Amino acid sequence: MAKRGETREVILKAATRVFFENGFEKTSVKMILNEANIVTGSFYHFFSSKEALFEAVVEDFLKDYSLRISTLLEDDTLTIGQITDGFFKEFAQSTETYFDVLQADKLHWTVKCALHDMTIESMIEPLTHALSRLLQEGSIESLVEVDPETLARILIKGSEAIVQGLGSTDRTGDSAERIRETLIQYWKRIIVF
Repeated sequence: MAKRGETREVILKAATRVFFENGFEKTSVKMILNEANIVTGSFYHFFSSKEALFEAVVEDFLKDYSLRISTLLEDDTLTIGQITDGFFKEFAQSTETYFDVLQADKLHWTVKCALHDMTIESMIEPLTHALSRLLQEGSIESLVEVDPETLARILIKGSEAIVQGLGSTDRTGDSAERIRETLIQYWKRIIVF
């Protein structure tokens, strides 16, 4: 018999497979129960609803990425150059994971939207913290008069648009370097570093 934590993990793994394949709307709790080979009571012991489970699946998937971004952006010893280089590398790696590992073109649109939104949101708080610190130190200067959180949102949303626009066909080699250079140019139009 599986232990309590193991049962939760079995449910999460099964739900990940079923949600990624079918999307949120076309996935039922019964499908997840069958995939996990568990009974209804076990499901509702850990999750109050299909929606709660879906959120847990997406959060679990993004946990490692969020930790890497937070560690990078909250490191008070890094310069703006080191932060931007690390940030752009993580951004590129997450894009590669999204398209190559997850095969984003095959994911259901509900899963794509949830992963996309949560990935973007996971960057806001740590980037806001880093920008606040760097602004206070005088290491950077904002060219727009907004608070650090709004500045973080401008930088991330613009970076996202650039990656989607430039990287829609080829995300490797010259294209990856072109995206990185374009991101740096974009950031330098908003902040001086």
